[in-house]
Formats: sequence, C-alpha cells, structure tokens
Amino acid sequence: MDSFRQLVNFVVWPNTGAVMRRLDDGKNAKDGKPGNMYQYLGNTEEERQKNVSLFKQWIGLWTLRGFRN
Repeated sequence: MDSFRQLVNFVVWPNTGAVMRRLDDGKNAKDGKPGNMYQYLGNTEEERQKNVSLFKQWIGLWTLRGFRN
C-alpha cells in the first residue's frame, strides 16, 4: 500500500487491531515476539523499523491491548 487512503480502504474498524498485532515489531507484546507479518515489512531490520513506524503514524494510536470504555 502506497498511501493512507489505501490503508483505510483495506483495513477499517474493527479490524485495525488485527493489523497492528500482525505488523507489530514485538516491542508492544508481552512475550517480545514480533507479529507474523513483521518480516514482510522489509529486507533488513532497519527497513522494517522504518516501515512499521510509517504504519504507526498512519494508524495513530498503536496499542495491542484494545480500547476500554
């Protein structure tokens, strides 16, 4: 996906959390394990960190705990 608009068209509420869990680098997980799609964000760790950072900016609030009322 090349833009925020494409991301929004692909993933909208309530599926946002699922995408975040799959793309997470493991820093937000209790076990520290990256999501199963993290490896596809780039060929190097530096590239993956850059791209996960972009997703975090696009999505906004990045939390794996879910929303609480």
